[in-house]
Amino acid sequence: MKRFVLVSFLIVLCFSSNSAEASIESVDLNLENHEVAITFLDLSVGEAILLQRSEGGAVLINTGSSASEEELIDRLRILNVKEISKVFLTNADEVYTGNFNTLLRYFNVNELLISDQLQKSLISPIPSQVVKTVVRDKQKLELLEDVNAEIINISKAGEVTYMLSLGSQHLLMMGEVDVELEESIASSGRTVEVLKVANFGDGNGTSAEFLSSIDPQMAVIFRHKNIDVSESVLERLSETWTDVYYPYRIGSVTLRFQNDRYDVITLPTKETR
Repeated sequence: MKRFVLVSFLIVLCFSSNSAEASIESVDLNLENHEVAITFLDLSVGEAILLQRSEGGAVLINTGSSASEEELIDRLRILNVKEISKVFLTNADEVYTGNFNTLLRYFNVNELLISDQLQKSLISPIPSQVVKTVVRDKQKLELLEDVNAEIINISKAGEVTYMLSLGSQHLLMMGEVDVELEESIASSGRTVEVLKVANFGDGNGTSAEFLSSIDPQMAVIFRHKNIDVSESVLERLSETWTDVYYPYRIGSVTLRFQNDRYDVITLPTKETR
């Protein structure tokens, strides 16, 4: 059964109108005590997810493609990110890792979370000043205070599928298209509030049985320049009454978690397609 989601725009925006088209300069998400914001960044190509707490601190999950380098740095600036305590890389493909070294030029990154398989696939070495933490299958770890991650599966290529948990609320981040993995998750009986669709909406995954079992309220699909979102996947999401968000089309999508509910905030930018 679908649950109610409050849609809110309780944010403070600062605009610059020096050009013909006004652009957003900064955003205050108005996070209160112990609130957490999870933002799916609106990059033209690639995947990046930002975690922030009211008390400060930020974690970035993936960095998007190098084709979206300026967009990534701009979005982090707009969201007032000063320091990134951790970066979590979940796939060796360039659309996930392309801006990692660029990130180090702009931010003080303390720790890199990465699977052993993925580490061996990286083209660039991990800088010595960054603490490396190897994540393992079935491991549970704390990304931020009150934000826990459970590693559900790591493929042979190092693709990580994981669950983010904030109290009783869960976000399932699918890392690969894998029928057996979907069946395993479905058979667990777990439901989720949010689904990050595997492999940019590839048509070989996100089955009807899988969606019916996990019963997500909303789904997020990032963009890959060589992968078109499958119409069959969209049909299955529609049939299960799942709201679909495309950050690269509508702007960054922020979920602000408050106790046992979350607000959905969309942040359009002048580059939004």
